[in-house]
Amino acid sequence: MPDLKELHARIRAKRDEKKKVHVIFKDVLAGSKPYQDVLEELKRLNTKKIQLKQELWSDFGKEMEQMERLALDLKTDEMLLTDLSLTMLMKGQSLELTDENDVKYEPVFKVTFKKTA
Repeated sequence: MPDLKELHARIRAKRDEKKKVHVIFKDVLAGSKPYQDVLEELKRLNTKKIQLKQELWSDFGKEMEQMERLALDLKTDEMLLTDLSLTMLMKGQSLELTDENDVKYEPVFKVTFKKTA
């Protein structure tokens, strides 16, 4: 079984290789006139879509504020759920969750590493 350092080096090497292949595809797409034409049309349509949304939503300021507040509340509650779950796990407590429809949920933990400065 590989150790952390070997596994991390293997992951970095594969990511680098993936980036190189991605650059090749990006260059091919950049050189394609039909593809570039479609991108321009998509940009134009996206701008039009945004303008239409803004026009339609301008009458719903109160609802927009409520939606933003709910999004922030959700983010805060999800962070609290993560913190509480980690605390329970560290105390050796069971992490069982069942909703009102008797659907059971199991925790999924993900560990990532970030470069330190």
